[in-house]
Amino acid sequence: MLTWLNFVALTLAIVVAAYKLIPLGGRRRPDGTRYLSAFFLCIGLGLAVMAHPVLVAISRVEPVPNLGRLLGNALEMLAAYFLGALGQSIARPAETRRWLRRHVVLLAGATVLMGVLLVSADTTFTLNFVNVYSQDPMVVAYLVVFFSYIAVCLVTFIASVGGYVRHAAAGVLRTGLSLVVAGTALGIVWAAWSGVRPVVTLVTGRSLATSLPIGSTLGSVCMLLWLIGATLTAWGDRITAPLRWLRALRQLRRIEPLWQALRAAMPHIALDTSGGWPFPRAEFALYRRVIEVRDAQLTLRPYAHPDVSRWLGPEVDSATVEAAMIAAALVGHAQGRNYRVEHPFQDVDASLASESAWLAQVARQFVGSAEVERVRRLAAAEADRADRDR
Repeated sequence: MLTWLNFVALTLAIVVAAYKLIPLGGRRRPDGTRYLSAFFLCIGLGLAVMAHPVLVAISRVEPVPNLGRLLGNALEMLAAYFLGALGQSIARPAETRRWLRRHVVLLAGATVLMGVLLVSADTTFTLNFVNVYSQDPMVVAYLVVFFSYIAVCLVTFIASVGGYVRHAAAGVLRTGLSLVVAGTALGIVWAAWSGVRPVVTLVTGRSLATSLPIGSTLGSVCMLLWLIGATLTAWGDRITAPLRWLRALRQLRRIEPLWQALRAAMPHIALDTSGGWPFPRAEFALYRRVIEVRDAQLTLRPYAHPDVSRWLGPEVDSATVEAAMIAAALVGHAQGRNYRVEHPFQDVDASLASESAWLAQVARQFVGSAEVERVRRLAAAEADRADRDR
């Protein structure tokens, strides 16, 4: 990874970790949040230590050559450890403590083994450590232990969180988790690529070094996905706000004909009597319009003729049926004909998105359906006939 990118990653990691650790209303952050913060701190510090100027500076004082590299690798392994803990805290919180105790022993053992292998290899300091020593069995074993431990933790995280993401409600949280999982999956590819290269070189004598910085690129993309995914809940709503505003305006426009007809018949349903088109607060205006339409429907239900369903027949879709009920109820209300029959509403998920989408369908049928217009005429004829018979 380029030197400047290492330090940018460290800065961003510290910012994200600090943000995640800020107490909410004086309450302690959940364990998962603290594991995520520790992950970012460790990965950021690890990348900073692995920056070439830092490795060179450490090499001047380190008692064993390449000890700075061992420190950077140990921090990266510690980051993987906390990522695995995060996965456990999400999927199996009751087992997290036991997982931590078991894996900290594995982490310590892997780190000690890597230290022994590094000392046994009798290396000299070099920035091109992997390529220079890729035919030294001790160094290759060191690299295999390092990348294997990271891969185990990354696989543990995906195995723990993958099922949770699939069942999470659609939204910013699910998208953020999906990005973190994608970054972790790419991290497994990075670990496999970086770990297999020296083994192949040792066994075959052929170097897999390339002119393209494949490993650094994979690592950078992983870090980017992790940072975006972990912070998406903080800024995702701001990014999607214009889209939500446009969607709300569109739904307002689609519902408008139905709302206007109901308001003309029942002016008291309007919660806002200031008039004008609600551009600035479209989402709130849409919420209010849905309530107003539903209130009007509730009041008008007894005014719909009892034979509306029979006039339409069983093959008509639900939106047309509801639009026809409203049209007939408006006719009955205008004629003062209360039939005292309760027509049920169509069952819709109680969310603004579902309610507004459904009412938009009803509004389209209310103004454009020939079946609804026929019911409107039949309801008027029945009301006129009843008036003549009195």
